Amino acid sequence: MVSVSVAGCWQGDYAFEGKYFAAEGEDCSTPSNARDREQYFLEITKQVHNGTALYSAKFPIASRAGASIVAAHSVSATDDDELIFNFTKPEVSGTFSGSPAVDIVITVIPNKSKEGHLWLKKAELTSVRNGKVNEADLLANLRRATTIGETGACLRKETH
Repeated sequence: MVSVSVAGCWQGDYAFEGKYFAAEGEDCSTPSNARDREQYFLEITKQVHNGTALYSAKFPIASRAGASIVAAHSVSATDDDELIFNFTKPEVSGTFSGSPAVDIVITVIPNKSKEGHLWLKKAELTSVRNGKVNEADLLANLRRATTIGETGACLRKETH
């Protein structure tokens, strides 16, 4: 009886796990760019620990900024069904071979109007080198480069 009630805690959650690909616009249409259709944007995996669903993520784009593509920690969904992932890299000192600390935070939520889709609601990059802080809103940059929805960038779950 106890195991059934514990399992019930996480089984009703949104099914976040899967590979997600970029989609365009408010209607989440298939992108015209072949690379966006073929390269996954985000992969979410789920583990259950003591009856709580914990999610981890891979975000390949993080490597372009020098950060790890694997989230620093597994997270649980907030009360609003948000998952907030953090991808980091510590600063490396050195005049010629040094590199800045990098911190990328992304937030995804279920797309309530389209099953099997998420909204990338927030994506921010902070880099620090020798005490100098640079910040970038990756979602705003994406908005300038392509058509995304008002809520954010739509991500389509891979179907088998």
